[in-house]
Amino acid sequence: MSGKLLEIKDLHVMYHTDLEDVYAVNGVDLELTTGETLGLVGETGAGKTTLALSILRLLPDRTGRITQGEISYNGRNLLELDKHTMAGIRGEEISMIFQDPMTALNPTQTVGQQIYEALMLHNGQHLSKKELWARVDSCLEMVGIPAARRKEYPHQFSGGMKQRVVIAIALCCEPSLLLADEPTTALDVTIQAQVLMMMKELRERLGTSMILITHDLGVVAQVCDHVGVMYAGEIIEYGSLEDVFENEKHHPYTTGLFGSIPKLDVETKRLSPIDGLMPDPTQKITGCSFASRCPHASDRCRREKPGLYREGNHQIKCFLYTGESGQEVSE
Repeated sequence: MSGKLLEIKDLHVMYHTDLEDVYAVNGVDLELTTGETLGLVGETGAGKTTLALSILRLLPDRTGRITQGEISYNGRNLLELDKHTMAGIRGEEISMIFQDPMTALNPTQTVGQQIYEALMLHNGQHLSKKELWARVDSCLEMVGIPAARRKEYPHQFSGGMKQRVVIAIALCCEPSLLLADEPTTALDVTIQAQVLMMMKELRERLGTSMILITHDLGVVAQVCDHVGVMYAGEIIEYGSLEDVFENEKHHPYTTGLFGSIPKLDVETKRLSPIDGLMPDPTQKITGCSFASRCPHASDRCRREKPGLYREGNHQIKCFLYTGESGQEVSE
């Protein structure tokens, strides 16, 4: 049975320092249904990781804060929950695979102890010590690691095996929602394919919904049902996998991302990079956030925020397709 699992409305996140404020997320709206995998795509600095940390309320205490918006999970606004309730949700209902397995694992504890700790926190009242260790063995075997290796330390594992351990920790309590922050970036192509296949199989077996954060459109094509293209803290294009990959209408930034992918069936000497840099995140943006890099930008783009063009579930924030009323503009 599918239903709305996560809903984010007008989310704004800012990092405050002694020198300046950084506007990391600027009005994100997002929905995720049960059993769905959503791919969040965008270059470094787009705000993808900050969005995921906001869902789990793991922003740095002193500098990061949510200034506006709502994050509803199963009908509850996560931003209104106390710390104790939120701690019970992390790991058990919403879990996260962090970007770098090298730093996500504790080098002074065996991998088995680290999985055991997560299980103990959420299931210690219901399971005996023997049952918890049996679950540890089961979790390791679920990700393709022999249970006998639970007594080994992270430095005794390869990069791909470390990533498998991190995935085992994230999935050990069978959460409803998994946030995967670039889980294959540090892996070689062969291991990356194995990890992606494993994550897809585990998602189908456990019925877990997932938000996959990546800059790799090839990874999105293999795993995701829907795609959100993120730029300068905003989702500027959203749709199903078919909407984004097969539709002729795209945000110019999405077109640039596709132009940066090598094509084996086309003989080209050079790729087509996106010129320029993302806008300074310490400055509030007036107008379209992509205007300074867009080949179609006009004065209006620099002055006004574009409307939202809709075609079914496909959404694009761009004046190429919207007029004052938000309807498609004929070209």
